[in-house]
Amino acid sequence: MPSTNLRPPKTNFVLRTGHPLAGEIKRILREQADMAIWQLTTPGLDADEAVHEARKCFKRTRGVLRLVRDDIGRQRYARMNARFRDAGRQLSALRTSAVLAETLEAVRQRYPQQLAAADMEQLLARLRAHHRHTHGQRGEQQKRFAEIARLVQGERAQIAALPLPGNSFPARGMRRVYACGRQAMALCRQHPSVTHFHDWRKRVKYHRYHLRLFSSAWPRALTCITAESVTLSELLGLDHDLAELHRALQENPELCPPAQNHAPLRALIESYRQELEARSFDIGQRLYAEKPGAFVKRM
Repeated sequence: MPSTNLRPPKTNFVLRTGHPLAGEIKRILREQADMAIWQLTTPGLDADEAVHEARKCFKRTRGVLRLVRDDIGRQRYARMNARFRDAGRQLSALRTSAVLAETLEAVRQRYPQQLAAADMEQLLARLRAHHRHTHGQRGEQQKRFAEIARLVQGERAQIAALPLPGNSFPARGMRRVYACGRQAMALCRQHPSVTHFHDWRKRVKYHRYHLRLFSSAWPRALTCITAESVTLSELLGLDHDLAELHRALQENPELCPPAQNHAPLRALIESYRQELEARSFDIGQRLYAEKPGAFVKRM
């Protein structure tokens, strides 16, 4: 079902002041669905960029659903969240393979003197070939994208019927996401692992989306806090990408050119991750300084 509209649909991921909250939530959910469908069905778009943008739409949608999960009900929330989660997962292998070469470039820029240029060029070439293989044939890719777009279209049709109250502040949803972020940060301190840091990143993103939604109501304060949350999610995102690169090099020896010793590269990846995680804790301490109840009361 290729889109005939070559212009992207308009989106505004902010709750507009002077509009009922329920209507704004539904508008934003529809806009994110429309953008994801457009990205996946418009001919001529860069496939990697389309995948990236569609996945961001799914994550924003899940963030909004978390905000109103108590209003729409447990069963409806669980079903819609699972549908958008699964849609994103169907695109995750494509996104991961695309990011491997980008992440290696980031390592090379961070440690320009420690890595041999020729070795990195060979490895980059193999990572890019791996990504092309992951994409597969163009016809297969378009079929996969169309199937995901149909799934999203089906969920979009359910948005109008969501039982949202007119204009009450979604305190419970915001508190839950903020509290989960605090807990995830504490778990990373106590038991650091790739899984725990990835989970913290997801919680930070949901919190970031909530801050952005309400930014028009308190621009001076929320613009600064949102910027901190964006920086934190980007640091944790790069940390996860580095972990994925490390795992890919370990589990796929065919990616590594023969006669190359990648132990130094893997050591630099781990060093870079430690640096990013230390910076993440510094920002996280500020972002999650308040207790959940106090934060929501202030909001």
